[in-house]
Amino acid sequence: MAFRKSLRWAHALACIFALALACAPWAAAQSDSIHEVEVYLRARGASVNGVRVRLIRQSGMMPVADSFSNQDGRIRFTGLLPGEYTVETNESDKFEATATRVTVRPIEFTPKPTSVSVYIDLPARKGPDMAEPGVVLADVDLKVPEAALKRYRKGVEFLRAGNRDEAVEELKAAVKAYPQYYAARLELGRQLRAQLLFDEAAEALRPLGEIAPKRAEPRIEYAIVLLALKRSKEAAGQLRKALELEEANWVTHLHLGWALLETEPEEAERYFRRALELDERKAAQAHLSLARLAYAKGSRPDSVRHLEAYLALAPDAPDATAVRRLLNQLQRSDK
Repeated sequence: MAFRKSLRWAHALACIFALALACAPWAAAQSDSIHEVEVYLRARGASVNGVRVRLIRQSGMMPVADSFSNQDGRIRFTGLLPGEYTVETNESDKFEATATRVTVRPIEFTPKPTSVSVYIDLPARKGPDMAEPGVVLADVDLKVPEAALKRYRKGVEFLRAGNRDEAVEELKAAVKAYPQYYAARLELGRQLRAQLLFDEAAEALRPLGEIAPKRAEPRIEYAIVLLALKRSKEAAGQLRKALELEEANWVTHLHLGWALLETEPEEAERYFRRALELDERKAAQAHLSLARLAYAKGSRPDSVRHLEAYLALAPDAPDATAVRRLLNQLQRSDK
């Protein structure tokens, strides 16, 4: 009887973990959402047209959508679940990057959708430090042919207009015209991943390790796609190389933990804990994985503690109800 009960707990934790992975960056967004966030970008004396903006759900740091601002600096994200989000603007030649928290909550006692407005002041980018003589600051896309550049710019225009399919075709053409095109390959991989075309995304991202060997970002993007394809060993290799380039990145540690969870649980635990050290709120899903590992070791109190920590950080996560149910069962069984 005790053995069967233990199996039930293990199965429940495994289901919770599977649900957590379903909310990972490669997962599809839920379709029954009705709320929206409208972003207004502002900058003193500078155009805010064409600034890339990404909306990220705090639970699991799941990218929900990205777009480009129009001439008025407006971006509208629709079809959102209630919860905590971060609005990120990318660094550009004119502006520093920003991250702004926003809460989407439905109005009580009414089925009407909630619309949240967010105003973001973009800080002007400081001039670059002077490089030593003979040192080139950029390390990629120094000799992009005009034909490839035109197709890339056209793809960006389509993305700004919300036409992802047309954008993908233009980005593919840019890569075909210049296979070493870092920016085009990286954006193409992201767009294909968003469409759940993981095999194509992997093909687009794979060469970036050679094109930009000193950059961690393309290795992380490639690893996320490899995890979606269940190629965990390859994903772990990419993530380890990314950590050599940039250790203090919670995203890399979290995904490396997932990549090692089944084969090297002790190593996975170390990466989950490091992700939480770097940013516990953003890496909240690490607590679910640590709860599973703790239960496998026979430490039910630690498992409970991690489930409680996750719910405290992500009370409105898509899997929060299932986590609460499991937590209640574990707590009752201890009495």
